[in-house]
Amino acid sequence: MSVLLNRLLLSIAAAGVAASMNVSASELRAVSCSVSVDYSLNRVVRSTYQKDFVIAPGAAFSDDFSTATRFRYFDASTQLVDGDTVVSVSYFNDVGVFDSVDFGTTLTLRNGREIETINGGNSFFTSRPSSAEHRTNYTLSCGRARD
Repeated sequence: MSVLLNRLLLSIAAAGVAASMNVSASELRAVSCSVSVDYSLNRVVRSTYQKDFVIAPGAAFSDDFSTATRFRYFDASTQLVDGDTVVSVSYFNDVGVFDSVDFGTTLTLRNGREIETINGGNSFFTSRPSSAEHRTNYTLSCGRARD
């Protein structure tokens, strides 16, 4: 009889944990985003990436925009952190024979359906085989998708 009681209690506990996990997952809503990335070489824009996308709850967004000779991709996902939706993105662009650029960032959505935006950039300079200034600028805007 005690084995049956233990199994019943374990089943109830497991159902309670599963229910609380479903509540957290149900709070995560679809997110609509727009990203723009510009890569410049010696202050001349050489590569532009722009994309509007939606990230569904529990899913990720991935865009492989590689060419026959260059690896290029953009990935995005969401997670719930302390009641806020956090969007994480990563970008990689193989811009030349010896050089590639990449970045990763996060954006936290607060206050319901308001749109949040983050801007950033990075740069590096190479002196060999020839002098070059590489600059990558990005803008990411996200908001909760309309129901």
